[in-house]
Amino acid sequence: MMMMRMLQMILLLTESVLISSYQLNSTVKCGKPDKKKTVRVLAGESLYLPCPNDDCHIETEDTSYEWFKYIERTEQVEQIGTEESERIHYHLSELYILWLTLNDTGCYITRWWYEEDKCDEYITDVVVYEEFNRDLLDYTPEEEKPSKIYCPVCEYQQATFIWYKNFSLIPNQSAEYLLLRNSSKESKVIYSCVCTWEHNGIKHNRSGFRELIIRDMSSSSPRFQLPINNSIVITDVGTELILQCSVFFGRTVCDECSVQWERNNTRIDAVNGYKQETRKQDGIMESFLTITKVSELDLRSEYRCRAEDSYKYFYASIILKRKESMIPVILACVCTFLLVLVLSGIVKWFALDLVLFLREIIAKLNRTEDGKLYDAYVIYQRNLEEKTDKTVSDFVNGSLLTVLESYCGFKLFIHGRDDLPGEDCMDLTESKIQLSRRLIIILTPETSTTSSAAYDLELGLHKSLVQGETGVILIQLGKMQDYTHLPLGLQHLLCKNSPLLWRDGETSPNSRFWKRVRYRMPVASSHWRSSLRNISVECQPLTV
Repeated sequence: MMMMRMLQMILLLTESVLISSYQLNSTVKCGKPDKKKTVRVLAGESLYLPCPNDDCHIETEDTSYEWFKYIERTEQVEQIGTEESERIHYHLSELYILWLTLNDTGCYITRWWYEEDKCDEYITDVVVYEEFNRDLLDYTPEEEKPSKIYCPVCEYQQATFIWYKNFSLIPNQSAEYLLLRNSSKESKVIYSCVCTWEHNGIKHNRSGFRELIIRDMSSSSPRFQLPINNSIVITDVGTELILQCSVFFGRTVCDECSVQWERNNTRIDAVNGYKQETRKQDGIMESFLTITKVSELDLRSEYRCRAEDSYKYFYASIILKRKESMIPVILACVCTFLLVLVLSGIVKWFALDLVLFLREIIAKLNRTEDGKLYDAYVIYQRNLEEKTDKTVSDFVNGSLLTVLESYCGFKLFIHGRDDLPGEDCMDLTESKIQLSRRLIIILTPETSTTSSAAYDLELGLHKSLVQGETGVILIQLGKMQDYTHLPLGLQHLLCKNSPLLWRDGETSPNSRFWKRVRYRMPVASSHWRSSLRNISVECQPLTV
């Protein structure tokens, strides 16, 4: 130990001397391609300092080196010698500063002559600390779960290593790297390594410090509140538009965090027609992009909000679309409305035909016999005034028979045609009404006093109103002021069902009147229709 101290004193006494008056304004002009490098070390340790440029450090053949120390007090440059007995000396591209003192803090210059008249200069700032300082910590990017770390010193030297965790010795660790176990459970740890290397038979130490910060990646990633990614914003050319981007960073917004808008992957900074404002509060950072006047270029461009934290970037994109004209929408609505009206009219106009058609098909597929002989029993007034009586007779024996029996195949019972001479009128009426599925009552402006007609009507009303066995079809011939001249039972029926008004000359089976009569009639008798087909009766409109 005593010899070591004596050697240190000798080296201090023989410290480098001023060899040249190398001034800052020297006539030698060397290139300075790299930025200045800073090295921080502890006093009492030794520094091995290679040329900061890789080419300068490795390519030592056919080149020469000079090392200098800049003395700030005198603004002179002191040349460093090559004698290895000196405490500060260099060998080609490597500088050695042994047993560092605080006075060794300063600027060291490497001059590399790679050709006879061409050189580069590299500057290294060396800062010596008397004890540990956080400035000695080597920068390490934060990681989620690191597996190992390397010692930040003695990169180009053969050496042995000792590792410490929070300045406590880690046993059995002598490699240049340290394997980490359960690192994800820790948040912030200082690892230090002591590198021991040998120079001229003497061992020297150099310490390196590295702070490792474990980051919980899952809990602190920025979260976009606005806009929704790939959302569409409706606008129009020439209008002003404000785009809002709101990002939640956590409880607090980090100093490195930022939020800003981009157009087509290019930042929008100081562009005419665009204004961007940013604010942050309670862990949320917002950016507002104001587009003074939206252009066609804006509609063709992709806008995205970029959120940046200390580790990486996050994006949310939007697409601008032109506001659709309302004219096509209005035209579509009008056309749809008109189409619905037309279809409704068609359905209403042909609904009766469709029902009649489907009813006949269903009746053919599912026909049941009800024991009835007639489809309808016709009740009409007789012995009226001559004109009225002729109208009723022409209708009953003309249009009614022609359309319902000849054309449509119904079987009707009509007094004077289907009764036999000498039959009891009342018994006949009762039995025939019993055998009929419907009652057709012909209404006229006058009332007959004939007993048979009155009995027909009275019995038919009883069957319909009291027993509810037989449906009634009311056909009105001509206009009537009121129905007070009709029996009360018939007036009651008229209140429930309006009569079908027949106009003179309405003889076509396809007219609206006869379709409505057919709708109220039952399905035509299968036996009667079969007999009609056997005699080949053709259904055609007939004129009475």
